[in-house]
Amino acid sequence: MRWRRVLGWVVVVFALYAVYRSPESAADFVRGVGESLGTLVSSIAAFFDGLLA
Repeated sequence: MRWRRVLGWVVVVFALYAVYRSPESAADFVRGVGESLGTLVSSIAAFFDGLLA
């Protein structure tokens, strides 16, 4: 369990470093992830809507 905590902190520190070094690229990455998640949710909703229709 300790390795999970360490890995979590490494990810947090890396994310903060990435935002500090290149905020524009970090914002583009977050925007891209958000758009991808939106597309995924929309696709799942369309799938279940198709099942019910």
